[in-house]
Amino acid sequence: MLTKKDYSFNFVVGSLDYAFFSLGTAVASITTLLPLFARNLGATNVEIGLIPALYYLGLSIPSLFNGLYSSRIDRKLTFILKFTLLERLPYLGIALIAFFLVGINTSFSLTLFFLFLAVSFCAMGIITPVWMEMVGKVIDPLRKGAYFAVGNGVGALMGIWGSRLAEKFIVQYPFAKNFGYCFLLTIGAMLISYLFLALTREEKEKLLKAPSNYLKSLFNILKKDRNFRGFSVGRIFLAMGVMGGSFYTVHALENLQATGAIIARYNAVFLASQALSNFIWGPLGDRKGHKFVLLLGGISLLASNLVAITVKSSASFYLAFALFGIYWSAIWVGGIAIIIDFGSKELKSMYIGLGYFISTFPSFFTPIIGGKIADFYGYQRVFWVSLIINLIAFVLLLGVKEPRVFKESELD
Repeated sequence: MLTKKDYSFNFVVGSLDYAFFSLGTAVASITTLLPLFARNLGATNVEIGLIPALYYLGLSIPSLFNGLYSSRIDRKLTFILKFTLLERLPYLGIALIAFFLVGINTSFSLTLFFLFLAVSFCAMGIITPVWMEMVGKVIDPLRKGAYFAVGNGVGALMGIWGSRLAEKFIVQYPFAKNFGYCFLLTIGAMLISYLFLALTREEKEKLLKAPSNYLKSLFNILKKDRNFRGFSVGRIFLAMGVMGGSFYTVHALENLQATGAIIARYNAVFLASQALSNFIWGPLGDRKGHKFVLLLGGISLLASNLVAITVKSSASFYLAFALFGIYWSAIWVGGIAIIIDFGSKELKSMYIGLGYFISTFPSFFTPIIGGKIADFYGYQRVFWVSLIINLIAFVLLLGVKEPRVFKESELD
């Protein structure tokens, strides 16, 4: 049985793990640095859209089957420590590509770049639902929002420094060594994160038998739990609504005359808005419920779409990234915490896996669709489509009841 001291210890080391991992992903951002690197390798709009598409596909498909393997793991940490190496080490591979292969064969470099990303993102999809279950065990339930806020917020603050350092690398060093140093910074932060993760205190839990017909059990959850079903539909639309944000960077490069240095500053603004809003979302979610955080994040995304549609200069486009960062932090604080609040202990692993799948899978195909729309009609049309989708998502999520007070026993 974990003691109060154990909970406090886990809060500290868990927040540091989360913060350094967030630093790594902030530098190697799917919104800024990764698309910029791919563009310099000659990637098309569709290939640029493939970066967030791979990210969300890797996160979503493995998580759907979380209940099959998670229920058979008595200590989640042991499983996570093994598989997370596949999540982190590919960035070392990408750094080596930048240093040694790009100058020889850019086409093959681009192929390997996407391969390494696919491995990392798939490993993340396998690990994340198990990690979410572990968080539900080792972090005080009344401090979940604060935990996600501190980890993501401190990580974003560190990411501002990382982004500034990445900007210096991009400006001072020739391509592709400049990106190589950025990816070394990413893997370094992730390895420090690994050390803190390994310190987590976790007790063994009783193993649960997975349902004989697993997929049918997942459908039964959606069929019987009216509130979770409503949440799922709303999250599908909200996940589709990130389509526009996937193309902010290339739109700024091609239509607003933004330079590589300006793109790095966009990333810094994106991270700063994440950091500041994180420290608001965590306590707010713990007090008012994480659905409220999700709704405010949706409003931020709508505002970001409007800015992207209306502004005509790279200087004004900072606001689009700032609002997008506020949305992103709301998703990573409220969007994750609310999933953990659904379902009984016996069904928790299935609720988490299904909820995470539903929250991420639509974002796999929407950037690809967005790339096609951008090719035929331009980026403005992509931003308009995103705006409409996000309006629908907001209305749907308004009808969801906060799961901390609405029990899953109130079913159809």
